[in-house]
Amino acid sequence: MKYIMLLTVLFLSSCASVSTKPAPGNQTHKFKVSGTQGRVSGPYNGIFYPIPNRNYLPSLLSLIDSAKDSIYILMYQARYYPDYKGDVGGEILNHLTSALRRGVRVCAMFDASDWNKSVGRHNYEFGEVLRKHGAEVMFDPRDVTSHDKLIIVDGKYVVVGSTNWSFYALESNNEASCIIKSPGLAAYFTEYFNRIRRLSIKKLPSFYFPKRRYKRKKVVKKKKEGTKPPSMSFPPGPEEGYSGTVYPISNRDYVLGIHKAIKDAKKEILVLMLSARYYNGQYEYDANTLIMRDLGNAAKRGVHTEVILDASNFNRVNTVQNKPFADSLRKMGVMAYYDPLNVTTHAKMLVIDGQEVIIGSTNWSYHALELNDEATVLIKSKGLAKYFKAYFNKIKDMSGTKMPGWYRGD
Repeated sequence: MKYIMLLTVLFLSSCASVSTKPAPGNQTHKFKVSGTQGRVSGPYNGIFYPIPNRNYLPSLLSLIDSAKDSIYILMYQARYYPDYKGDVGGEILNHLTSALRRGVRVCAMFDASDWNKSVGRHNYEFGEVLRKHGAEVMFDPRDVTSHDKLIIVDGKYVVVGSTNWSFYALESNNEASCIIKSPGLAAYFTEYFNRIRRLSIKKLPSFYFPKRRYKRKKVVKKKKEGTKPPSMSFPPGPEEGYSGTVYPISNRDYVLGIHKAIKDAKKEILVLMLSARYYNGQYEYDANTLIMRDLGNAAKRGVHTEVILDASNFNRVNTVQNKPFADSLRKMGVMAYYDPLNVTTHAKMLVIDGQEVIIGSTNWSYHALELNDEATVLIKSKGLAKYFKAYFNKIKDMSGTKMPGWYRGD
């Protein structure tokens, strides 16, 4: 209830600054709060190692190989493809099973939402390989989507960002992720992990599987690695990383954290976002509209504000659903772009005033902001902000303002 009241106050104060507003809604949200209410934890000191795009996999494997005591995994999607040579999911499994053999505790929890059973089934396959090698494997409650992409190693390192363990995430997408060396943040996310684990299950219910057997057929001959999809490379950060402080803003803390960060922005806001929804008054107090109006207010007071949304051919529904949000931003003076059609920009990232980075798994959608489990952080580090601003600008150079040719709306 505190969160609803606070969001109401934030929403109404945001409305006072921007005249463009949707028609009054006829229903209110039902909030499923899991996490702190009304405050953001931290700050924790940290060293930050950015691992966007193709830098993620080698950095993750190196971190797994260096693990001495424990690896905790909370992952929305984990897949492996044994039919294909050079399978990236199989690489992760191989390094995790090697860690298990040398005595490292591996505790993995995967999403099993009943709205997307195929994700649960693939996660089950991945988890069964780990279980056979001695890992503790669990699945989250089926009425909650654990959309996190979170790894905690040795109570010291945290991997957080947008990168799932799937072929396109690891080989093609624009993904913004980061390794953070911070015992304080690791302790925070270990407790976050344990709160979800207390509600988890060890086996998937039978209805996740079709009547025909889901088990993969035996592979006689490995298929050759096919042509890789388009992929944007980006240089790695310095070996010593970037220093700074970090605040976890997971779950319901996200709206509070991002509202304050945008409200306090003085010069520049840069946004990369897979999914941004505008519900046009469908709900009375809508966190998505709050964020949209915060961006509009920033532009109105002279803050240079740019947003890049995904517009891939791969997911046309997402592309069409992003359009109302982009159109509304433009009316408020925000520059809104669409990324290249042949690549999915799966990142969920903001860079503010050249000194703050918000990075994690949280899209701007009803479910992400108000229902899901989502792992996201706010980092204060000029070095990291400069790095991710350059990453943003490289994607912007390939982006445009028009919807793809196949769009026939309006």
